[in-house]
Amino acid sequence: MENILLKSVLAAPLLAAALAAGAPSATAASALPDYPFIHASGQAFVFVQPNVGEIDFEISASRASPDAAVALIQQHVAEIQQLMSDNGVADSDITFSDVRRELRKGADPAAPEYDVKCTVHINVRDLGKWRAIMEPLIAKPDLDAFATTHGTTERKKIEQELIAQAVHEAQDKAQAMASGFGKKVGAVAGISSGEVKNISRSVGLAPSDIYFNSANNKRPQQDRSDLLMVGAMKMAQSVDVIFKIK
Repeated sequence: MENILLKSVLAAPLLAAALAAGAPSATAASALPDYPFIHASGQAFVFVQPNVGEIDFEISASRASPDAAVALIQQHVAEIQQLMSDNGVADSDITFSDVRRELRKGADPAAPEYDVKCTVHINVRDLGKWRAIMEPLIAKPDLDAFATTHGTTERKKIEQELIAQAVHEAQDKAQAMASGFGKKVGAVAGISSGEVKNISRSVGLAPSDIYFNSANNKRPQQDRSDLLMVGAMKMAQSVDVIFKIK
């Protein structure tokens, strides 16, 4: 019986069917299953209203005396602690760290100037207090490099629901593709949250764009005029599934 490798590339979803196990062209490709299969992807996303937030910024002071610069930093720290206390933010949700004291580069040796910086991180567990916290902070002098993120305490539940939706989409796509060849979808042979890189690369089926969850990405510097806003956030999940073909 003639060995055949059938590949059909669709924009999305993706189909790869090897109709005979052990085909020479299949063994030449890396990490390809040795059975007929369909490779389908599924995506799901939702916009969620956040209920928690985080604030990051720096306190910086420049003085001729390092002690004077440190004293100014300490003054700002005390003011921030009082502001947080007034708005019900617990001390355990405020972190002051990474205090750095440096001689300013390029300063006149006869009149040295010192830079002192302190990094601040604040967890805001009640977004009803967001504006009352942010407005005084962005108005204070010597506070800079603001970045904020918002999240939800329901993240785990929402992610599970999105994965389930993405799986159903992948199943529907796989069934539609199999029907086009007079076949049926069989058992699941592999599943991944995100792109199955080995299969995708080996048969040239890597998608150009994938939905992904960016909650852990590096925070960009935000414009201060946007820091008071709390908007809906997009949460997304994707799956890649390998189904055997009946």
